[in-house]
Amino acid sequence: MMEEMFSLLSFILIGVGILSPTLDYTILRGRKFVSPWLTLVALILSIGILGYLSVTSIDQPAVQIFGGMMKVGFFEIFLSLIATLGATFVAVASLARVRGWSTSPSFYSLLSLAVLGAYYLIAAHDFVLLIGAWALVSVISYVLVGIKKDERSVEGAVKYSLMGIIASVLILYAIAVVFSLTSSTSVGSIANIPQGAEKSLVLLASVFFVSAFGFKIGVVPFHGWLPDVYGKVHPMLVAFLTGVVAVAVGGILIKILHPLAPLVGNQWPVLIGLLSIFTMTFGNIVALLQKNLQMMMAYSSIAHIGYILVGVTAMSSSGEALGLQGIGLHFAAYMLAGVGMFVFLAYLLRKGVGFQMEDLKGLGRRMPIVSVAILIILLSLMGIPPLIGFWSKFYLFTSVIAVAPWLALIAIINSGISLGYYIQPIRYMFFAKGTEVAEEKLKDPDAAIVVLAAVLMIVAGFLLPSIAPYLVI
Repeated sequence: MMEEMFSLLSFILIGVGILSPTLDYTILRGRKFVSPWLTLVALILSIGILGYLSVTSIDQPAVQIFGGMMKVGFFEIFLSLIATLGATFVAVASLARVRGWSTSPSFYSLLSLAVLGAYYLIAAHDFVLLIGAWALVSVISYVLVGIKKDERSVEGAVKYSLMGIIASVLILYAIAVVFSLTSSTSVGSIANIPQGAEKSLVLLASVFFVSAFGFKIGVVPFHGWLPDVYGKVHPMLVAFLTGVVAVAVGGILIKILHPLAPLVGNQWPVLIGLLSIFTMTFGNIVALLQKNLQMMMAYSSIAHIGYILVGVTAMSSSGEALGLQGIGLHFAAYMLAGVGMFVFLAYLLRKGVGFQMEDLKGLGRRMPIVSVAILIILLSLMGIPPLIGFWSKFYLFTSVIAVAPWLALIAIINSGISLGYYIQPIRYMFFAKGTEVAEEKLKDPDAAIVVLAAVLMIVAGFLLPSIAPYLVI
């Protein structure tokens, strides 16, 4: 059944991805765009199929499909569902502005194909499929970043693609090293590398993989492109990166590093732990200095990748299960917060409100419902209970205590530092008197998505911890 369902998902998303721009560009010829609605239908159907699969697979072992090319269990379905929800939120929110762009049919077509690429990437069990899915998601993300065709978008797309080329080369090197040790293209063969294998090659493969994925999701020191993309490109396009691409790359990162951790041994907590410290500390300190909300969220995104690396550090210890659970929960929190915040920025942009902190003055009185939603999202990012951000940090920080208590302490300190900048938008929105701005309209799709993201953060805080024990690889 699993294979049939993933075949159905592929047919739906590929069909819409190919059909929608054909209809808009060649038949309707710009008189009316149908691609937004076809994409939404495809994504909603995908959510339904993945929701069904998640219920039927929650306590079942992962199964290999398509001749062992993919391995799908509850963990993979959970991350795929998160990525699909993120894409759906972006598709709905984009109806307010992106639908009017001349390139909108291409935007919606690529959005459908990117979600499918995310499925393949998250569930890849063969390096050949991994390379194909990596290329599909990478190329689509480069194009989507620059699809608005303004100066900032093009600049961000060029920098992003150059860094992406380096990441692609590194992942090929990593796969070559693993193949030299196993003579197999199966991802599962990593677990079969003998303990007596040359340690330097195993460590080299781990460094290559971490570097490749680090370039893609913004691990310090591979983050150079991220501030220019997350901080300057149109926020709706950044919402796609946080809601789909980061989750997909994070999913395959976990699946590959999970069997490598015990092979590296005692060096693992040092290698990953230091990267985690550099990433979260750099992200939080630089975010603390920002006066522009979009730039603040860009550096905050880097910090949250550092928190996820805390869970990766725990993979070499008895905290492995808690680490995986924390990673799964944090990806859910990261998607909801990232999409919610960047869609909010797109909403402000459409309403003529700037991104400087001074521009947020009095927003809580003029846009009360949306502002309260942003308050909830920021509280979740801080890790305030009972929101999902609290539970994900709790699982992540607890998981690493046994192997690296120093890392848990530094992560808690970093979480405390983040309060210093997350509180700033709240202060300006609710406690500063500002000038007149546009009234909110919850019938606006982007405003509705911000509110929905906040509501889901509350709901997830109560529901997701109960399914956390099933987030295993």
